[in-house]
Amino acid sequence: MSKRVKYAGFVLVFFALLAVVIRFGGAGVGWGHALLGALVATPLGLWMIWLRRRMTEQAQEWGRRKFRPWPEERRR
Repeated sequence: MSKRVKYAGFVLVFFALLAVVIRFGGAGVGWGHALLGALVATPLGLWMIWLRRRMTEQAQEWGRRKFRPWPEERRR
C-alpha cells in the first residue's frame, strides 16, 4: 500500500472513532450531530497529532545541537 492509502485509512478510522465516541459519549447526541462533530474534530485532531510530532522532532534536534555535558563531566 502506498503512503497516501495508509494515511487515508488512518483518517477514516480516526473519523469513525470520533463519531462513535461522540454518539455514545452519554450526551444523547444523534448520529447526524455526531457525524458533524467528527467532521469538525477530525482536522483538529490531525493537526494536534502533526504539531506534537513536529515539536518532538524539533526538541530532539535542539538536544543534538545544544548538547553540553554535566558540570561534573566537564571538569574531567
